[in-house]
Amino acid sequence: MPKATNIISIDVEDWYHSSLDLFKDTDVKHGTKPEPSVVDNTLKTLDLLSKTGNKATFFVLATVAEHYPDIVKEILNRGHEVATHGYSHKLVYNMSQEEFEDDLKIALEHLHRADCEQILGYRAPYWSITKRSLWALEVLSKFGFKYDSSIFPIKRGLYGIPDARRYPHKLSEGLWEFPPATVRVLGMNLPIAGGGYLRIMPYWIIASAIRKSSSRQLRVFYFHPYELDPTDIQMKHKVKSIGSAAYRLQQIIGRGSNPDKLKRLLSEFKFTSIKEALSTLQIKE
Repeated sequence: MPKATNIISIDVEDWYHSSLDLFKDTDVKHGTKPEPSVVDNTLKTLDLLSKTGNKATFFVLATVAEHYPDIVKEILNRGHEVATHGYSHKLVYNMSQEEFEDDLKIALEHLHRADCEQILGYRAPYWSITKRSLWALEVLSKFGFKYDSSIFPIKRGLYGIPDARRYPHKLSEGLWEFPPATVRVLGMNLPIAGGGYLRIMPYWIIASAIRKSSSRQLRVFYFHPYELDPTDIQMKHKVKSIGSAAYRLQQIIGRGSNPDKLKRLLSEFKFTSIKEALSTLQIKE
């Protein structure tokens, strides 16, 4: 097993309600109650982490904490870190600063009610802290967050800052950034961190990147609880656009084999939470 310790993070949300920005033909509103399958799939995630001996950071969408607070308490009871994924799953760059602050306040209120006493970190929906929304980092500092994990150092239409730093680093006094993992190929950053990238990317590429990591090159990986259940990507509205149909198709690719890939990843390598990694980085400063 490699000596380097990497980070595993889980975005706790259901597939449909966290995908609303990709569905232009739905009338479902942001902030709607998540599907109850999020609870069962999060329990599967917790069991997998226990079986493989890993600790993780769970970025909990606060609508999950609002409607299913017991699953948040179970995450804490199992010794994992709880951070926030916001409340409504709206893209940050589509919100005003006031809307963003209100979203954070509501998110923190629901997490506190679920017994989360200290929330150190934040991850934006769809990595939506981009050059258009860097102002959000000042808001996170204002709220007392210790780290952000929202800036993807790649180029993509929906998100990304391709020239951003690729490894955990200090943004300002008291605030760190933990970007998702990439590999450098032909002068470009290619994503390997999780989600669709993990589903589609050959496993050996991801494993090779981890083996080449050093203690100063911590890599942040992520997945969603629904990725352990290939059947849990059901549409809740009638598809009327090519965009929605294409997104649904893209989400199906690699879904059946992904649970085994995740199990292999967590079994072959050692992972920890962002909280623990941050503590180590601060000691080394």
